Amino acid sequence: MLLNPAEWDLPHPPRAAAGRAAARLGWYTSQPAGLITVMSDFGRDRFDLLVVPPDASRQSADAALSAAADGDDRRRTPELLAGVRRAG
Repeated sequence: MLLNPAEWDLPHPPRAAAGRAAARLGWYTSQPAGLITVMSDFGRDRFDLLVVPPDASRQSADAALSAAADGDDRRRTPELLAGVRRAG
């Protein structure tokens, strides 16, 4: 998993355990904010996951997540998150 260290609380561990399995975590300042990249062993499969801020309004969060799931929408994470508004 690739993560941006500025987006997550300390400490930044090198691995995350789940039962007997563990996932390697890579902390890269070049990783866009709001994006987690998950890759399988040897990089055969890659999944980009949009992380919407917890204080986002429901409407703008739904819009960003729908756009991220739309295969025809070519916007990247920074563009999707630019449209997210805070609740309240």
